[in-house]
Order: sequence, then structure tokens, then C-alpha cells
Amino acid sequence: MKYVLFFPLLVIGFTTLYAQDTVAYVPYPYHYGDGSTLPYRLLSPPENAQRDTYPLVLFLHGAGERGNDNVAQLVHGSQLFLDHQDEYPAYVLFPQCERESYWADANRDFGNFSFQFRTQPKPDLGAALALVDSLVEVLPIDPERVYIMGLSMGGMGTFEAIARRPELFAAAVPICGGSIPELAPLYAGQVPVWIFHGAKDDIVQPQLSRDMAQAIYAHGGNVQYTEFPEANHNSWDATFAEPGLLPWLFSQRRSSNDRFRQPRFDSILVSTHTYARLADEDYALDLYRPFPETADRPVLLYVHGGGFSGGERDNDVARHFSEALAARGFIVASMSYRLTAKGKGFSCERPAAEKIETFRLASEDIGWATRFLLDRYEAFGLDPKRIVLAGSSAGAEAVLHAAYRLDWSQPAPGFRYAGVISMAGALVDTSWITTENAIPTQLFHGVDDPLVPYATAPHHYCDPEAPGYLILHGGASIAERLHQLGAPYMLMTDPTGEHEWNDVPMRQHLTEIVDFLIDQVLNGDWEQVHLRVP
Repeated sequence: MKYVLFFPLLVIGFTTLYAQDTVAYVPYPYHYGDGSTLPYRLLSPPENAQRDTYPLVLFLHGAGERGNDNVAQLVHGSQLFLDHQDEYPAYVLFPQCERESYWADANRDFGNFSFQFRTQPKPDLGAALALVDSLVEVLPIDPERVYIMGLSMGGMGTFEAIARRPELFAAAVPICGGSIPELAPLYAGQVPVWIFHGAKDDIVQPQLSRDMAQAIYAHGGNVQYTEFPEANHNSWDATFAEPGLLPWLFSQRRSSNDRFRQPRFDSILVSTHTYARLADEDYALDLYRPFPETADRPVLLYVHGGGFSGGERDNDVARHFSEALAARGFIVASMSYRLTAKGKGFSCERPAAEKIETFRLASEDIGWATRFLLDRYEAFGLDPKRIVLAGSSAGAEAVLHAAYRLDWSQPAPGFRYAGVISMAGALVDTSWITTENAIPTQLFHGVDDPLVPYATAPHHYCDPEAPGYLILHGGASIAERLHQLGAPYMLMTDPTGEHEWNDVPMRQHLTEIVDFLIDQVLNGDWEQVHLRVP
């Protein structure tokens, strides 16, 4: 997350609505519901722009501009887009909230704001969102470049709008607003957000924006927070003077992740790369890339099973699985790693401390492979912010520990995986999963797995007296922990399934894996799902 302290220059004089002609904002009524009307103004691109489609900016005004005159909402912000109309031609929409209503469900008691998130939005916000939908249908608007900006009450409405419709917006700019931090997972992985606030704001506490920035960042979101040390509630003046604001806003584009659902590439490039040399031995990964290549593709880093004593990264199931994902547009890296249990076993005779060390070393190898990919993300055309771990059996144990013990894997400073997929895996301690590090997690497990416990039980169900007695927490227990934390997950279980669920998902449940990757990881949809195989 980028924090910026901005010291604005002293500005002599001020710009009012009437400093320049705003007749370009044409007035309209939007009729909705049972006879209700939302007044709005719409700025259209200049006639000489001559482009096929244009962005749309939805601007939500503050409480002082409420009414039904269809004029007051233009006081703040309208001039910004007029001044830069030639550089950034766009449709700019200024709806007006009625006098006694609000964009968001906010209450102020003794100077402190509290928020509620109900089933339906406030009528004016709901109408504004419906108006955006209708304009996208009838005007040459690029649906991948719909933005929202708002100040004060409108900043609060901006947060609520992206929580309700994250798929609609390519970026958001809330100014001196606030919202419910617990709603951040609804949009953190989907909508880039640049938050502004004045440090001396005595109307809306700056802590509200700080809390939102922290929450979005904690859930892996693309967020910037700029606080103006000398600004009071009118921090929008300094915001509009920020030279990077419009270039940032109009450069954002909503990705259409549905393109990854079905196979689209007939050719797959497969290459082998040494990612590390450890203890005088080279360790490699096979890279599966769609052809023709484009940049910023999400990555699945797969770790094979084999009890930490065997297995191959290019076994038939792993190879077909990797090819199927690459055909949909993903990049897949299938890696080898140190088999520290080779010739020693990994059951009840293997001391528990050595088992834990095996988990740590495998996590370390995953970190090496991750750093290799991060260092070459441009050459490989991958998105360094969208690397997902996946593993089978021992590989599932490895990826779970790599994802939730970053001090073991150490992929890169400040890095976090975008998600993790475990097929018959387990963790040593579910308390390692916290609100701060929880990521979208997909778990496959057979209830009758005799090796890796489905819930919480000894590894291999060893007797307490055995050297290898080690309590592990399988898919059900991990899902329970994520549920308690309010973090997203998908658990699929087979009530009669055993350890074959270490590769059944790759052979029979590719659709569920792809849906998880798109919906929870790429789109940032918040779901807690338990699917049971009949």
C-alpha cells in the first residue's frame, strides 16, 4: 500500500461553480421505482474526440449539495473534468441525492460515524447505479472503464457502491469518506482504490479512511492512501490539484476474467528452467504458457505429491492439468523440490520434529521457485501479483505451509500469494492463519483419508507413543478456521473418499478449480462454500 503525505501549496482565491461555464453538463431526469426521479447532469466527450468508446465517471457529491435543483451537485469536481476534457474525453455523470437522503447508510453520533450495510442500498444510490447501467447500454461507453469518485457523503457512497457492484467499476476515488472495513474483501481484489483525506478534518474523522486503506491492503487489494497534513474537511481541493489523479484514474481498466473459463488456446509452450541449486543439486520447474503469449497472466505454481520421498512434477495427471489451465490462458509452473524423506519414510517411524522440518524445507523451495518467477515476470508474461499455489498430498502440505508461513517460504519482501489450492493436505497449526494473512483457499479432501486427516487428528493416525505422532489439521479444520475469521474458502468433500482426493480434483473437478481461480482469486468474490460430492 502506498502512503503519501502531501503538502499542498497555498492557493489564493477559489474556483466556484460559476468561474467557468458549466452548461456542458446537460440536465436530465432519471425516473425509477414508483414515480421517483433522480436529477442528474451529464458531460459528454467533445465532438472532436472521435473515439469508438469513452470512459464513464460517476461522481457522488457531498451532503451540502443535496436537493432537487439539478445544479448544486456541480459545485465540487465538475470543473476538474471540464479543464481536462481534451486530454481525457469521457462521459461524466453527476446525479443529485434528494435533500433528506444519503448515498450510504451512515449515522453520526457525537461526531463519530457508524455505518450499516443493508440488503438494499439507499434509493438514491440504487438509482444512480441503475442509471450507470442504462447509460452503458445506450451510449458509446467502454464497460471496462467505468469509474467512481465521491467526496464526504459521496466518499462514503463510493465505498458502498464498490462493495455492492465491484464488477461494475474499474477504479474508485473516495475523498474524506469512510465505510465498514469488514466489507473490504468484497472488492479488495477487484477494484483499485485511491483514498484521500485531510489530517485536520473535523467533520469526518481521517481514521475512517485510514482504517479502510488498511483493510483493503490486508485483503490483498490495490490501494493508495494520501493524507494532506494541513487540510480540513475540504480535502477535495487538494485532491483535485493532485497531478497524478486523472492519469491514474483513466489508466485503470476492469479486466474481463471470464475469458479464462473456457479453452481458447490451441498451442501451449512448455519449457524447463532451473530455479535453484540446493546442496549441489539443480531443481527445476516446467513452465506451461498459452500461445500466442500476452503479458500479465495469472500463475498457478503446482507442487506434486509423493510423501516427500518420490513423485514427479511431469506425471501424466499434472501434465494434463497444466495443459488444460494453460489452454484457458493461465500460466502453470510445475516444480520439483527437495525430497527430504527419500529412503527414510514419512509415516509413524519418522520423528515429528523431522516432519515439521520437511514441511519447512519444502516451503523454502517454493519460495525459491516463486522468487525465480518474480525475477522474470516480464520475460514470462506473468502477473507478479496473481501467483496461486496448488499442491497434491505432500505437495498440498507444502503449499499450505508456504502460504501461511511466509517466514518459511520467504518469497519476497511484502509479497503474498493470491490464493492456495490444497488437494488432501494439512497444516501443523491453524492458528497460523490470521485475519491479516488469510487468502482465498480451496480445499479438497476425502472424509475417510487414512493418511492425511480430513479434520484434526494424528498424521497417518499414529499412536501417541510413535516417534511420528504429530497432530495435523486437514481440509475441514482449515475451512473452520477460515470461517471463523470471515475469510473466503471453498471446501469440497467426499464422505467416502480416501487419499485418492490428492489428484481426483485435477482429473474430475477442473471446472470447480477454474471457477475458484476466477471468482475468488481474480474477481475477489467473497464466498464460504462447502460442497459435498454425492
